[in-house]
Amino acid sequence: MSRKREAVFMGIGILAGLALSGSASAAVQQLTASPTTQTFYVDGRQVQFEAYSIHNNNFVKLRDIGKAVDFGVEYHAADNSVHLDPGAPYVEEVTTPAQTTPSPSAVTPESVQAALAALREQYPTGTVYPTPYRSTSGGPYSRGIHCSGWATLCSDAAFGSLPWRKVDRPSWDQIRPGDLIRYDTESSGHVVVVLERTDEYIKVTESGLNNHARWGGQYFRWWLEGQQGYTMYTRYPN
Repeated sequence: MSRKREAVFMGIGILAGLALSGSASAAVQQLTASPTTQTFYVDGRQVQFEAYSIHNNNFVKLRDIGKAVDFGVEYHAADNSVHLDPGAPYVEEVTTPAQTTPSPSAVTPESVQAALAALREQYPTGTVYPTPYRSTSGGPYSRGIHCSGWATLCSDAAFGSLPWRKVDRPSWDQIRPGDLIRYDTESSGHVVVVLERTDEYIKVTESGLNNHARWGGQYFRWWLEGQQGYTMYTRYPN
């Protein structure tokens, strides 16, 4: 670990100890906060923090420190816990917007393509999408990173909170825009989002291990149908 990270984590440990002490916890309700007038520097470079002065001490968001110093900060809603990883780089966490359930009759291949086109404007090819993407739609993928995180983000943008259905080895004519197509390789798996289907191939959007969006890739029918784990996840109403 770098000396910079060591110093930051030592400071976090000291603050945690103070927060757990009896005198500090008893005085919490008597404390008042005001925006700090001090400036902050990391490696000699001035950085902007949302900071407050409380009892003559500066308080800064943990995520802001993680971003400035470059260490992992991740919140797990399942057990209401925060995880710090000094060996991991900092990644932005997207705040999932409140999802709505569109009327089943309003969901069409055209409406899905329009939603994906709007997403392409926001995250063109080469753009790093916000990760980890924490979906609340109950889909098959929960890590929110790499190909599955991007695929889930695209699906939620098009279908809101409509339920998911898994179709093992779908027939070619079952595939529609917005469907997720998964296949397995010898070492791992990959999932893509369908943009368009022809008789011979599907045009897709996808992401790799670097969490960069990519638009316009093609997968041929004969190749996909020959892969292990060939599966479709769809959210179109039955």
